Amino acid sequence: MKFITKTEVLKNITGTMAKVTAKDGIGSVFNGVYIEVLQGKVFFKSQQIDFGVRFSIDAEKTEDGSVFVPIQVFDGVVSSLVDTAVNVSLDGKKLNITTNSSSSDVYILEEGEKPVVEEVDGDPLFSMRREVLVQGFKNVQHAAAESVVKPEIASVYMYTKDTSIYFVATDAFRLAESRFLSDGALKDDFDVIIPIKNVMKILRILEGVSDTTVNLFARDGVVFLQTDTVLIQTSTVKGSFPDYKNIMPTEFDAAVTVLRGDVTNFLKKARLFADKLNKLLLCVEDEKTMSLEFSNETVGVTKNTVPVVVKGSAESLPSFNYKFINDALSVIVDDRVVLSAINDKTKPMMIRGSEDTSFTAILSPLLDK
Repeated sequence: MKFITKTEVLKNITGTMAKVTAKDGIGSVFNGVYIEVLQGKVFFKSQQIDFGVRFSIDAEKTEDGSVFVPIQVFDGVVSSLVDTAVNVSLDGKKLNITTNSSSSDVYILEEGEKPVVEEVDGDPLFSMRREVLVQGFKNVQHAAAESVVKPEIASVYMYTKDTSIYFVATDAFRLAESRFLSDGALKDDFDVIIPIKNVMKILRILEGVSDTTVNLFARDGVVFLQTDTVLIQTSTVKGSFPDYKNIMPTEFDAAVTVLRGDVTNFLKKARLFADKLNKLLLCVEDEKTMSLEFSNETVGVTKNTVPVVVKGSAESLPSFNYKFINDALSVIVDDRVVLSAINDKTKPMMIRGSEDTSFTAILSPLLDK
């Protein structure tokens, strides 16, 4: 087995695979990368119990063959290379990694059961721009639950409806929905729940490639995401995502429009003044001003008054976890945001951009005890 490729190309692949590969012990099939050279192409495969990835590149001076090496060691060697090209070849029980100025030997692992990243064929269910898939996952990932007790919410729900692609996540205390118009016609409505831990791996992989299009396939509880250079397979969550559309509030007593920067600047004080509940107090003073306040019994109190435009009646606003608000504001790109609220301290608040309503956050209030 032998191939020559650009160092930066190899660095990108090994660095990504090192981040998404489990560390389950030396010699484990889940801790290595399977490299296969076949007919001028080089394939890099990694498999975990519920996740697999395969990179493919064109290379020079290739000789067919395969090898299984520990990914952390392989990446450690590759990441230190400074020359523009690298020669990788199998020499008995060693993988030799050579450039003009360096040479390293990495002892190979017993191949055993090879990683299986299944092939996909036929027409995809739909295709989308890579940046749409990446942005959709990134927009809602903060709202997914961390606990695996309820795997259906420790996930991102992805579905299509009419001409739109939706990404949704919730931890039962907040919900984030991000909507994108599809580039082309969608054959049928489709939905899938992908574990958040696999979503994070997908993001690491797709953010590192320059391919423009992602094709989505699905079969037997597995979703496949395919670009020109990478194939990802991820397990899905069985069960149903909460029927969030039917529980999202549709009517509000007040809509408060505020400059996003005014709120985010105030939230910088949270590190000093927020209490253990991260409570942010909101109070509409009149139709033109709103106050934001942190109060901490051991540190002190800080309060800002900011200009707003109020439509409706905002007599009594609940308190909220400021981190939830900050997460939502970090996604919204509009300079102005709209806080839609109900005059009931037990009811949630909705946050959207004033112009771009493709992202929606629903936040549950902090209830006074």
